[in-house]
Amino acid sequence: MSQSSFQRANTLKSAFLACNVEPLEPAEMERYYVDLSGVRKTSAIDNVSTILDFQDASDFTTILFTGHRGCGKSTELKKIQSLWENNYRVIYLEANEETDINDARYTDLYLIVIKQVEFELRKLGLTFNEKLLKSFESWFKEITQENEQSVEKSVNLEAEATLSPTAPFLAKLMVKLLAQIKGSDKQKTTIRQTLEKDLSRLKSDTNLLLSDAYTKLRQKFPDCKGLLIIFDNLDRVPPVVAEHLFFDYAAQMQELNCTIIYTVPISILCSPKNPLNQFDGNPHIVPMINIYEFERHQCDLKYNQMGLDVMASVIEKRVDIDAIFESRHQLLELAKASGGHVRQLMQMMRSACQTASTRKHEKIISEDIDYAVKQQQFSFERFIPEEHYAHLAQVCLTKNVSKDEIGQLMLFNTSVLEYNGDKRWNYPNPVVKRNEFFQQALQSAQKQ
Repeated sequence: MSQSSFQRANTLKSAFLACNVEPLEPAEMERYYVDLSGVRKTSAIDNVSTILDFQDASDFTTILFTGHRGCGKSTELKKIQSLWENNYRVIYLEANEETDINDARYTDLYLIVIKQVEFELRKLGLTFNEKLLKSFESWFKEITQENEQSVEKSVNLEAEATLSPTAPFLAKLMVKLLAQIKGSDKQKTTIRQTLEKDLSRLKSDTNLLLSDAYTKLRQKFPDCKGLLIIFDNLDRVPPVVAEHLFFDYAAQMQELNCTIIYTVPISILCSPKNPLNQFDGNPHIVPMINIYEFERHQCDLKYNQMGLDVMASVIEKRVDIDAIFESRHQLLELAKASGGHVRQLMQMMRSACQTASTRKHEKIISEDIDYAVKQQQFSFERFIPEEHYAHLAQVCLTKNVSKDEIGQLMLFNTSVLEYNGDKRWNYPNPVVKRNEFFQQALQSAQKQ
């Protein structure tokens, strides 16, 4: 559907619904997608596409993709999925749906890969080599003490979309083990300790299955370059878990025989351990949309009109501005308060729609915008530790976040935002700058 034939939201209720914070699905791309690469000053998608293009069918690559939560990574990853689904068999998955995201281990990721690849083959009418499958199943039965009967009793076929009565034992076992990993700590610990007794066998058998899947795919689709697995939402792991995954187990994360894109928490870029140095190639960063005129030594930055207009276009793509806002001025005030963070913009837009409707306003007016921005500000005030405000003031003055635990936490919780392009720099979230504790800390820092 072309933009001209698409009816944009023209009531407060429809605008609220249209500004959903969820990532765009492939079917929504034409209607809602806005190419933000120009104002992000980065070309993360193009760089990833070049890697996928240059890669031969027999090659495997591990690609790291990062950015603040809510900056639009998932939408960009789904764009990559759409762009490359004719060249690769793409498996897009959300890591938090598959395992305990607050305590993820690389062995969990191996189990997820086995489960997802088996399901993908089954969708295509393909199966793993029977000899390989039986060997792997026998080993898993031996180490987990599970059998067909114990697994059948535990797995709810109706609740698990990837299963069917004809699914092999291995698929059902993976579903059971991953469910247990997401469940009790005791079961999770037992499963991991069991697998870790013979990690080399887990890795070698997983890779045998992946190589078999590659062969089957190439036989059915000669132009297919192989499997591309996208692990989205892995950037939601806490900093300490991220360091464990991407530093302690960097080698294991890169040893699977398929091409994988891992999302990585942006906070890990400021880890003194520099864990990502253990990966081939630099991480591909989706930074904030730059709405500022960058001046290193200027405390309060001026706004960049082009950046604000592009930020506003994310809403304009979905909403009839003349019907919803008293004037475009209110939309630009929202763009300023977003800091270039797409999800924050959407959250405040939805809040403004609700407020205007509750207050019986025909359109969104300035007091509705003020209320929406304050609600976002209050949300940050509830979780920012008081000791962080002195550090936030330093970020405002230096445009640089500290390379320590506090710096990582401030990036992780988006109280500090990352901008990129010709220069890499940081700046406090604009709603945090409104806070009185921040203002006091800034005045103290400026007197020193």
